[in-house]
Amino acid sequence: MEIITCNNNEIKINSYIIKEKNHAIVIDPNDFEEIIDALGNCKLDYIFLTHEHFDHIMAVDKLRARYNAKLVAQKHTSENIQKASRNLSKFSNIILDFMNVKIKTEIKEFTVNVADIIYDNSYKLIWKDLELKFFHTPGHSEGSSCIIIKDYVFSGDSLFECWETDTRGKGCSKKDYLNITMPFFKSLNKETKVLAGHCEPFLLEDKINAKEKAIKIFKNRVNYSNCFVTYDNFLKLLDDCTFFTRGDSLFLLKKESVFFKFYYFVNDYKELTKLDSFFYTCKQTIIMEVVSKEKITNLIYEQIGFETYKTYSRYIIDKEVKKLNTVEVAKEDDIKEIKKLIDDTFDPLSDYIPTREELLYFVKNKELYIVKNNIIIGIAIYIKNGNNYYFRLSCVHPDYRNGFIGYILASNIPSDANKVITWVDNNNESAKKLNLGIGYKPDNLQNHIFIKQSK
Repeated sequence: MEIITCNNNEIKINSYIIKEKNHAIVIDPNDFEEIIDALGNCKLDYIFLTHEHFDHIMAVDKLRARYNAKLVAQKHTSENIQKASRNLSKFSNIILDFMNVKIKTEIKEFTVNVADIIYDNSYKLIWKDLELKFFHTPGHSEGSSCIIIKDYVFSGDSLFECWETDTRGKGCSKKDYLNITMPFFKSLNKETKVLAGHCEPFLLEDKINAKEKAIKIFKNRVNYSNCFVTYDNFLKLLDDCTFFTRGDSLFLLKKESVFFKFYYFVNDYKELTKLDSFFYTCKQTIIMEVVSKEKITNLIYEQIGFETYKTYSRYIIDKEVKKLNTVEVAKEDDIKEIKKLIDDTFDPLSDYIPTREELLYFVKNKELYIVKNNIIIGIAIYIKNGNNYYFRLSCVHPDYRNGFIGYILASNIPSDANKVITWVDNNNESAKKLNLGIGYKPDNLQNHIFIKQSK
């Protein structure tokens, strides 16, 4: 048995051809010309549909007319392909725009003739000594189904490697998906290979046991990662982000205010080159940070669409500094003014801008300091960690940046600090000069920030 994937269409739908003894089956035909080229001299016996949506049925009737092939579909799929409003071709432009998909040729609304073989909950077909099993798996649509051939399951849009199945809209049902479809997938052999309607093939275990595998990967300490957190914070990260596992690799996207943060755990950097599907639906900028004392080779990151944005160096001071008495601990009433000054000063893509809730927490712990001259003219955050401190940020009101406010804030080292750590933008010469003048020294650790712009 030979399986061919056809996905050179504009919408990147996976149409599948199964060949056996000069005969063939097509699943979810999209591009007519690509499919007939791939069929070659094979006789097309059947066309199978995983569901009724327009992008999976565009070449059905042309193939039926050319090869006299029989169409097999679930009952609701057979009904819905006959109506442009139910196969969604009537709304194709709206849907593709929402999916961030650009096509050259507009898709006109169309219908497909009723299926030749219609089933309800399940169906079995023997073809060329192969047993083909069909199962109704509702949720993404009324007629969504899966097809099992040997150790493969063709899932349509009912299961993806790195996306969650969409169960919104007419004909969708999250309840059915959770109560019928997910138990179906969990009942299958975990070594089953999933061939989905979009994106890459994957092992069922990687999806079904994703969280357990992610924890195992974290505990096993892979060769390369840009995520260095405690176990408890890692569990929180899993709950707060989109992630997927692939073999011994783990990839995560965490939504921040105006961008996504990308994290990875891999044993081979080559694993980073197969993530187009993961990034595909992001409509915002993606930021990746790589902390290292070694020289970073940008080539691997450039291959996946990232560009260098900024580089920060870590500076450390472990001695007392003479302080001036103009700095005071911030109060809760100062938060609104502090937040505005911070938001107006820092870059949301590269600087860790604190939320209002974080600022309140810093006030409570007496970690937020200010300098006032009727208004707040300077801010500094020193976060305590045992006997050490992290000098998270400082900023000065634009009208006072020619004075000594920056020095006052940077030298406001807590008296119980054994060591203070801070990060300085390599291109910010004034900040580097200020910190060196106070006594901070770089320790060669650098934080490389890469950016991938949304398409």
